[in-house]
Amino acid sequence: MEPYQPIEEYGTMSMEDPTSEKPRSTKLLDKDQPPKLSGKAWGRVSQFVRGKSDFPLSVFFIVGTEFCERFSYYGMKAILVLYMTNILLQPENTATALYHTFNMLCYFTPIFGAMIADGWLGKYRTILYISMIYMVGNIVMCLTALPPQTTGHPEIAGPMIGLVLIGLGTGGIKPCVSAFGGDQFTPDQEGPLQKFFSVFYFSINAGSLISTFMTPILRHDVQCWGNDCYALAFGVPAVLMFIAVTIFFLGRTVYKIYPSTGNIVWQVVETTAYAINNRCRHKHTDQKKAHWMDWAEDKYDPKLVTDIKDLYHILVMYLPLPIFWTLFDQQGSRWTLQAQHMDGSIGSWTIKPDQMQALNPVLIILFIPFFEVCVYPCLRHFNVPFRPLQRMTVGMLLAAVAFVLAGFIQLKIDSNEISLPGESRALVKVFNAAPCDIDVDSKFYTGPVPYANTTDYIDWAVGPYETTLKSSCEGIEGTTFNTKLERRKGGNAVDLFVYNKQNTLGVVQVTGQLTKPPKGLSSLSLGWFTDNPSLDTDNLTVVVAHSNRKYNFEIPQYNITEYQEVEPDTYNIFLLGSNITVGQFETEQGGIYRLLLQPTNDPNSQEMTLKYHTEVEPNRVSMFWQIPQYIIITAGEILFSITGLEFSYSQAPASMKSCVQAAWLMTVAIGNLVVIIVAEAKIVDSQALEFFLFAGLMTLIVIIFAIMSYFYVYITPQGYEEHDEHGLLPSGHKDEEEEVPPKTPDGDGAIAMEGSYQGGDIIDPNQ
Repeated sequence: MEPYQPIEEYGTMSMEDPTSEKPRSTKLLDKDQPPKLSGKAWGRVSQFVRGKSDFPLSVFFIVGTEFCERFSYYGMKAILVLYMTNILLQPENTATALYHTFNMLCYFTPIFGAMIADGWLGKYRTILYISMIYMVGNIVMCLTALPPQTTGHPEIAGPMIGLVLIGLGTGGIKPCVSAFGGDQFTPDQEGPLQKFFSVFYFSINAGSLISTFMTPILRHDVQCWGNDCYALAFGVPAVLMFIAVTIFFLGRTVYKIYPSTGNIVWQVVETTAYAINNRCRHKHTDQKKAHWMDWAEDKYDPKLVTDIKDLYHILVMYLPLPIFWTLFDQQGSRWTLQAQHMDGSIGSWTIKPDQMQALNPVLIILFIPFFEVCVYPCLRHFNVPFRPLQRMTVGMLLAAVAFVLAGFIQLKIDSNEISLPGESRALVKVFNAAPCDIDVDSKFYTGPVPYANTTDYIDWAVGPYETTLKSSCEGIEGTTFNTKLERRKGGNAVDLFVYNKQNTLGVVQVTGQLTKPPKGLSSLSLGWFTDNPSLDTDNLTVVVAHSNRKYNFEIPQYNITEYQEVEPDTYNIFLLGSNITVGQFETEQGGIYRLLLQPTNDPNSQEMTLKYHTEVEPNRVSMFWQIPQYIIITAGEILFSITGLEFSYSQAPASMKSCVQAAWLMTVAIGNLVVIIVAEAKIVDSQALEFFLFAGLMTLIVIIFAIMSYFYVYITPQGYEEHDEHGLLPSGHKDEEEEVPPKTPDGDGAIAMEGSYQGGDIIDPNQ
């Protein structure tokens, strides 16, 4: 889910002129708002869908546009990191960095979209024009998922262009759509406006949920050109974006369109720059000011200067916030990559790794009414202090707990996987495909290998080694050969297959695969080590089939195939062109297998048998162990994201609320930048340690933020004539203006520090 974005009343969320007389108060501090239960807001969605709401006709076009756009965005984003690793063949760290670079762009560009809307084009034309750029980006992503991109020779330039266009598009319209929806209501339509917020927020979650669940199915269950159908999975979001643009354009005759009103963000920048410059010019004089922004009062409106002081008073509290988004946004990158190494099977059905992200919008829809109807009232009933900054602190702490759980799960996953050898070492394994026991004599291993068995992987220094093989069968001569242990492309393992050819032992050496296959698949390799006269061919085609799923393996005699990725299932194995069934075999998610057609344990027999060996154990940790970490971090999102903006909007002057919105989205961009730095710097080699590192960093930030919150001075922004004596009241999409518990002697109240703040009125906790 994206960070929650509350909307100012009457649609003034975008960056407007502070001198406008249009009502802009969020009413967060007003006492005359009737209490309502926000959980009931979702029930109004059905009224909206059935056309029984009292909304202006234009709102239906805007909500439809938002649903399709969010479907497009989250559908593309759900499969993005797997596309980078599996199709573009990027390492996991690089894919993570690229994913978060894209995410950072999406949350960095809204400030420019708002500036264009307010200072130049207006909201309607900004949304329409930038949506076309957005749509082109989706089309580029679809086209760059076609061959030859999917045939093992990908080019990264095309997808990067597509992502840049999408980032510019979604970021450009992000601050405009919700505000444009608010513009459709008149000042006396406060009730319908509150209902609109609920419907609008529901459309975001609905689009996210459906697309996050659906696009992985399109990707995986439909095959294109012998691979997952990323072209279709990217194509459907492109079609939805085209529908979004069409819906928005069709509503042009019924929209209320206001002209651009000026750019408040640029005014803040100009005023701040002038204040700093003026202060520097007078630093050697005796002239003093109560606040450094007061140096701008000789040129700019004193009310604007006071509003900017209130703004900076809030933005100081934003400094620790990016780290929450550093953790939160890894749901689509590190957590999805973690799910690839887990078992998603439920009976005959298998959950795909990128589908786990759908938990977040589901939980958001469930948790918002649950917290407002159950959690907060219970805390108030027991007089538990839980003011906005305290909620945010708990939300950040929950994010740290979620990453601790992710770290422990990763430790369990790692315990079931083979550790890669060091830089100058390799792993070697000997397979016995001969008709009897063999003895191996080499520096890396000396001992027997029973019939149809293998040694364990042996960690040994790279280099050439002389190896002698002897057979326990009479009439089969041994052999001596040179083995070269080395690092090869695709892995550090060396697999030696010993077989009998014309009564002499032979050896074939191939590279073993140690890394688990992506996308929750299995890897399978077949070998043929018999001399059966009935198979008069130098190449044998073996078919591995189940129902409508079939894989062909063409095997040279006395050799073994490359690994092929297959769906986890139970397969029948037979020879192409004959009715000879040689066996049945089951593959599981993440498993790597060698299947060998070899002689029976009788040197005089010409029969062959199928023996299988598990190279790497399949995924044994259930994907459902990720559910607790999703639950915890989503609860943290409710407490942190929604409460954070409600707090910020209640403390910001009416003219500065768009600046608060821009700064909030900027914290998301900075948080993603932190992930990029950590992923590219490769501070730790272990993914589990990286999870613990982020959890520790978040815990440190929690301590810092808790101290800052303790000393924070709550204010009544100028423009509000009164405030609720019990504290701040949340607003946004919620239909209930939540009642905050009275101040108590234990410190649950604002702390007024005399002389520490020179902006709006300080709230006296003893009032």
